Amino acid sequence: MSPSTYPMTAQVARAAPARFAFWMLLLALIGLLTACEDARDPVRVSGPAQGTTYSVTVMNPPSEMNRSALEGAMTQVIERIDAQMSTWRDDSEVARFNAAPAGEWVPVSPELAGLTREALGIGRDTNGAFDVTLGPILQVWGFGADAEQPTRLPTTDELAAARERTGIGMIEVRDQPPALRKKAAQVTLDLAGLAQGYTVDQLSQRLNDMGARRYLVEFGGELYARGNKQGSTPWRIGVEKPEAGTREIERVVGLANAGMTTSGDYRDFFEIDGRRFSHTIDPRTGRPVAHDLRSVTVVADDAMTADAMATALLVMGADAGRRYADAHDIAALFVSGTAQAYTESYSKAFEPYLKEAK
Repeated sequence: MSPSTYPMTAQVARAAPARFAFWMLLLALIGLLTACEDARDPVRVSGPAQGTTYSVTVMNPPSEMNRSALEGAMTQVIERIDAQMSTWRDDSEVARFNAAPAGEWVPVSPELAGLTREALGIGRDTNGAFDVTLGPILQVWGFGADAEQPTRLPTTDELAAARERTGIGMIEVRDQPPALRKKAAQVTLDLAGLAQGYTVDQLSQRLNDMGARRYLVEFGGELYARGNKQGSTPWRIGVEKPEAGTREIERVVGLANAGMTTSGDYRDFFEIDGRRFSHTIDPRTGRPVAHDLRSVTVVADDAMTADAMATALLVMGADAGRRYADAHDIAALFVSGTAQAYTESYSKAFEPYLKEAK
């Protein structure tokens, strides 16, 4: 035995109780911090809004936040956005623009001007796979507002006439003073492809202003999660199997400080002569998509981006969509095929979210 062996062994032996006490104290402090982190019960609100539903859960809410205050704040945000962007009410800013003649600048709020500019930019970035002027084409296919279940397919002439009234180049945006202008009278603006995600972001901002630090916001299926649900555990969000009439889970995603949207064609479609026609219209062709991609889930820094990109990637299809997602660092999950054989693929940026869910 070397002269130094015994002293070192004794030193380790003497240090063991101290180290054990240190770790026990650290564990106790972690437990105390976790308990303090959830000193108050969660506050939850939910209800109908804009033809869909919303829900908000705030973990360990600020002391002044109760259900009534939270519901009032959320309602204010929803009503403001509805007055700006609804296509179901005649007095909204979007409705006034849609009813306006060609060539006339229509005054709008800075929010609507900014969101329209964002939407047109996404349309250009995706080479036309995302288009907020698609209303006339949706209507001839039987998917627009007030449309009835179609009994026939549109004629070539009907489709050509509708396409003449669409395109991201048909709308102009002015910032000072904020206004919109269209190049043809029958051009319409419909921000449904990102308005719900935008609403989620605005609700989240209001929660931030109220002092909330850990919450989950859901509006029409679009989501934003801030912080973890508890401790180091993120919010666990289920991605449905893309099958009508079922609520089975295809995947679970761990979500924190990010927005998430799933877009799919499995609930809104029609059949004529045994052929299935999806409500997902490719703006570049004016026709329903023909590929077998059933749903796309996108995770992004904000819900609006996730909302718009999920729509665009669904139009592109699994292969082209995944290439686009990888090229632009977009976290996306693609589910293709049929109930008998669904297949998954995902972009590189989506991998961390799958790991978080384990």
